[in-house]
Amino acid sequence: MAGRRQIAALKLINTIRQHELDAIGAQLSGLRAQQTSLTEQSAALTQRAIAEQTGSTLETQAYLPAYLSSVDRQQRGLAAEGDALTGQIDTLEDALFAQFRALKTTQTVLSKAQTEAKADADRAEQAALDDASRALFALQRR
Repeated sequence: MAGRRQIAALKLINTIRQHELDAIGAQLSGLRAQQTSLTEQSAALTQRAIAEQTGSTLETQAYLPAYLSSVDRQQRGLAAEGDALTGQIDTLEDALFAQFRALKTTQTVLSKAQTEAKADADRAEQAALDDASRALFALQRR
């Protein structure tokens, strides 16, 4: 038998879990934006390297290997940052799914408690009507 306090507590838990889910989602969105930015930076760096390589002159070709080496180091740095972000994203996705399951469990329990409370209220109302009907019937028989 679910009481008003239990339902209120479940509603509060449900609200808290929803806020936690939203917070994790926002963090995940931020990390994915960072990951997209890193991918775009890497692509831009590659395009610049290709442009420098194709547009190099005899005077600049001597410096090209050092430039390409620098680009390679930057690409590896971006890749390492991307790998770190991927690990963080995976961790947050696991937390998001766990929080979602917890939220759905709480919602199911809340729904069941509300249904039970409604059924209890309906039974109490029906019992009161039955008592009133019996009393009226008894008065009419006198």
